[in-house]
Amino acid sequence: MTHDYLDLNDGQLFYRVSGKGEPLVLLHGNFNDHQIWNEQTGAFSACYKVIRYDLRGYGHSSKPNVSFSNVVDLKALVDSLKLHRVTLIGSSSGGGVAIDFALTYPDRVQTLVLVSPAVNGNPYPMNMMWQGIKNYLNVRLKGREAAVEAFIKNHFWQYYYPSTMKEAARNNVLQNVRNLNNFCRFSPNLSTSVTPHTIRRLQEINVPTLIIISDGDHPYNIKTAEKLHNNIKLSCKIVMKGCNHLPFTEEPQEFNQIVLDFLSQQNTTS
Repeated sequence: MTHDYLDLNDGQLFYRVSGKGEPLVLLHGNFNDHQIWNEQTGAFSACYKVIRYDLRGYGHSSKPNVSFSNVVDLKALVDSLKLHRVTLIGSSSGGGVAIDFALTYPDRVQTLVLVSPAVNGNPYPMNMMWQGIKNYLNVRLKGREAAVEAFIKNHFWQYYYPSTMKEAARNNVLQNVRNLNNFCRFSPNLSTSVTPHTIRRLQEINVPTLIIISDGDHPYNIKTAEKLHNNIKLSCKIVMKGCNHLPFTEEPQEFNQIVLDFLSQQNTTS
């Protein structure tokens, strides 16, 4: 496994590469960094070249001070590694980045795997918006460390974490969330979106797409997954039972097998 930094005009991206073969790029979501995919790396890199990176404003990547585009960042990373077509595996808001990239550079995407994905332009419920704003307010009022602990204890966000019955998985997620570099480091307004909004352009996506959602996720996320499945032509949807928002941390063997089977199926039909 190798790691490095990619220099951008106004920052740096930290990334890791392991394995050989067709490239898989793993995109983490909010409150996480590339290490949230630790349980996937070994299984996937046995057959594929696995690229994990910290999105700008997370983990070891630099904190943005001016507006930026996650799609432009991902394109820079893919180009620097001389990858022609990639499979994108995105969790939560990382799924939103994967969708935006597929719309912007359709010829560079082989397949999509979207895990509890967000979609730009899909309005959040008011309560979810308020709880997100509270995270930023708590950073300003209490400091980042206390704000993280308030986020962990907040009843609203319990769908985000593995249950207390899955102690190892829960501890791994908590450790990732408690990395202060992953929590509300920059204003979300600095991250520019694809226009027109993605939610109105899902029919344009024309690559095989696997949507994975958990039965214990927030109802908004479950509805979003259904909306994606109904609007992306070549999509299939799998519901992982007994999991919350990050099913790949809770049932990694089941998740890994689902993804590997899907990718293998695409390879045999392409």
